[in-house]
Amino acid sequence: MEFNRTGDRLIIAGSGNVAFNIYKIALILGYRITVIDHRAETLTREKFPEANELLLGDIVELLGAYDVTETTSIVLVTHNHEFDEPALQAVIKSPARYIGVLGNKRKVTAYFSKLEILNISEELMNRVHIPIGLDLGGELAAEIALAAVAEMQAVKYGRPGGFVTIKHVNNEIKKHGELF
Repeated sequence: MEFNRTGDRLIIAGSGNVAFNIYKIALILGYRITVIDHRAETLTREKFPEANELLLGDIVELLGAYDVTETTSIVLVTHNHEFDEPALQAVIKSPARYIGVLGNKRKVTAYFSKLEILNISEELMNRVHIPIGLDLGGELAAEIALAAVAEMQAVKYGRPGGFVTIKHVNNEIKKHGELF
């Protein structure tokens, strides 16, 4: 694993297929990775051999007690989305640089409705990336993971996550955004 010079940390709540693929990609990028889950059968050293920490137990309690900093990214991909909403409530007020939640439109609406009821400010809600990931297409666990980690990186560097393609048009060089 590459030495983590930046102090970038990643907390993954969940240990299923999407979580595993996020772990693999983040590992390449040098993140210090903590995986949290309540399922001992999927949260194993065999599955996550290079994770810095594997925390087994109550996901919400473990997240709430974790020392989250401005260089921490948090990804909520719990089994069957069982703990995503309470986990989000546990971390939404944290200083995390990135908070992403795997979810569909119905779940997104429900999460934000619940947060509004709890008087969570719009500013805090706007920090949450839900559903997780850049719009890269794809439905496989690895494709979702790639989109999620790409979004984490875009947030880290303050970038919009769009194309950087350069084209030659009418004897001029134009960036993708200038073409349309």
